[in-house]
Amino acid sequence: MTYPVELRNVSFYYSAGTPIQVAALKNINLKIGRGELVGIIGHTGSGKSTLISHFNGLLRPSEGSVIIDGEDLGNDKETLRAARFKVGLCFQYPEAQLFEETVAGDIAFGPKNMKLPNDEIQSRVLKAAEFVGLRPELLDKSPFDLSGGEKRRAAIAGVMAMEPEVLVLDEPAAGLDPGGKNEILAMITEYRKRTGCTAVLVSHSMEDIANIADRVIVMNGGTIAMDGTVNEIFSRSAELKNMGLNVPEITRIFIRLRELGYDVPTDVYSVEKGAEILREIIGRRSPL
Repeated sequence: MTYPVELRNVSFYYSAGTPIQVAALKNINLKIGRGELVGIIGHTGSGKSTLISHFNGLLRPSEGSVIIDGEDLGNDKETLRAARFKVGLCFQYPEAQLFEETVAGDIAFGPKNMKLPNDEIQSRVLKAAEFVGLRPELLDKSPFDLSGGEKRRAAIAGVMAMEPEVLVLDEPAAGLDPGGKNEILAMITEYRKRTGCTAVLVSHSMEDIANIADRVIVMNGGTIAMDGTVNEIFSRSAELKNMGLNVPEITRIFIRLRELGYDVPTDVYSVEKGAEILREIIGRRSPL
């Protein structure tokens, strides 16, 4: 069985072979299945961004192998090139990477590098722009004339236009207001639903990961410290806290309510869900 992303005994060292060598990844073994939406969390310096930079060969492992759709990225340049179209990687604050004269040009950059026919490129640009909610009249504008949220959407559209098998987003909601954050996360969820692609979301927000991920990977000290469902990971709140992480605040409230003797669930990860449960409890106790 092949996986969209597989890492075998991968280690990576910054400043390898020097006195200041640092092990950023330590013997990572990881398989990500087709169609999964995986959340990767961890404190700063835990190895999250280094890990995902291996998924399309931006970083090459110091030890071990990276296998994309059954092909080892170390085989040859052609395999590596193909992987960069199969795995679309969008870094934190991707709007800083916009550089073309027009928004349409930026979105078209990836498909052009894929050497697609012009009509296919234009079709993908329009489709990706529509999906992320960019109005057609914005496509001929300079990306630098867009608002911050529009720039973020344009950058993500550029990755989506390549129609990757694996969509990797590093802190896609960073710096956005709550409304913008929710829109971006809903967009990612809908894109994965429509295309069936594998999606990997790196975030420092436990709430964001809890709300959309099927599976959660916790990085700590360059290793995979935990790997499981949202419920499995967030039930280990004491271990997460020791790593400098924590479960969502609303979850902590419900855990505390349970400790105080209230019959409430503890697998509550969003304020909306918590409010719904409390309304139900209050409704049951209200006199007819």
